Amino acid sequence: MSETASATRPTLLAIGSAFPSLPLTQEEVYEGLFKQWYASLPNAERIIRQTRVRRRFFAWDPREVFSGGPVSTGQRMEAFERTVLEVGGRSVSGVLEQVDRKRIGSFAMASCSGYVGPGPDYFLARQQGLGSSVRRTFVGHMGCFAAFNVLKVAMDSLAARPEEHVLVNCSEFSSLHYRPEVDPEQVVIHGLFGDASASAVLGSAPDGEGVQFLRTHTEQLWDTHELMTWHVRDDGFHMRLSPFVPFVIAEHIDAYLEKLLGPAGLKPSDVKHWLIHPGGPKIIEMLARKLELKEEQLRATWHVLSEYGNCSSATVLLVLEELLKTDKPQRGEYGVMLAFGPGLTAEGLLLRF
Repeated sequence: MSETASATRPTLLAIGSAFPSLPLTQEEVYEGLFKQWYASLPNAERIIRQTRVRRRFFAWDPREVFSGGPVSTGQRMEAFERTVLEVGGRSVSGVLEQVDRKRIGSFAMASCSGYVGPGPDYFLARQQGLGSSVRRTFVGHMGCFAAFNVLKVAMDSLAARPEEHVLVNCSEFSSLHYRPEVDPEQVVIHGLFGDASASAVLGSAPDGEGVQFLRTHTEQLWDTHELMTWHVRDDGFHMRLSPFVPFVIAEHIDAYLEKLLGPAGLKPSDVKHWLIHPGGPKIIEMLARKLELKEEQLRATWHVLSEYGNCSSATVLLVLEELLKTDKPQRGEYGVMLAFGPGLTAEGLLLRF
C-alpha cells in the first residue's frame, strides 16, 4: 500500500500474546536434555549461552518427551493440534475482548510449525464464535517473516472493505521439532527458538489517529535459498540456519531500506523505533552497527529474545507489543518492523505511532 493521501489508514486496534504453560530457563533445558545430547561437543554449552536467550516457553517438556527415544512426525502434529487451539485460543480471545468481534470480516493466520486440515484458523474462528462468513487466509511455510504476510492481508482487506475489522494471528511451536543431531548448527537452533502465539486486530482510522501501517516492502534474494530451510522428515521438521545469514542481511540492508523508506520520503535516520525480528544475536548486532542504532532503539528486540527466544513468525508482533507497553512511542514518531526468513526473504513495514 503506497503512502498517498487517503481518508483512512490501516490502524492497530488491539494486540496481545499467549504462551504455553511451561517456561524453562536455558540452564534447565541444557542440564535436562542438551547436556546428554551434545556430550561429544565440548563447546555446546558456550554456543547455547551465546544465543542470549534467558528462558523460553515450551509446548511440551522436551526433557521428558525426548528421553524415551524417537518421536514421530505424527506425534508432533498431534501435539501441535492440541497446543495451537489452547495457546492460540487464549491469544486470539485476548484481542477480541478489546474490540467488537461482530465487525471481524477477515481472519489471517500464519504458522510453519504444524499442519492440519481444516487449518487451525478454521477451528480458532469457530472456537471464538466468529461469523460463519468470515474470510480466512492461512499462511504456511514462510517462517520468521510470515507476520508481514498476514498483516498485508489485513491491509489489503481494509483497503477493499474499510468498514470491517481484521483479525491476525501467528502461532508457532518450534519446540515440537527438536532432533538429537550432534551438529553445531542444530545446537544454535535448539538454543534459540521458543513457542508463542501473538494476535492483533486492525481496522481503519483517520490519518494520524493511532498506530498506523503506512507501507511494506518485500525483497527476495533469489540465490540464497539454501541458507535457511525447513523440511518435513519422518522424525519431525528439520531446519537449516547458516551462520552466513547475518552477513547477507547486513550486505543488503541499505538497499532494502531505500526501497521501503524512499517512497515515503524518509531515511533510516528519520526512524526512531526499530522493531527487528531477533532471528539471533548476530543479526541484531550487525544491523545495529550497520544502521548506527542506539541501545534503546533495540531494547524491545533484545528483551523479546531474552525472555521468549526466537518464536518464528510471532516474534515481531511480540516486539511491537513490548515496545508499545514499555517504550510508549510518541504520536508522529516512525518505526520500522523487519524480519528475515527462508529465501532469503526480507520483509519490512513502516509504522507511524
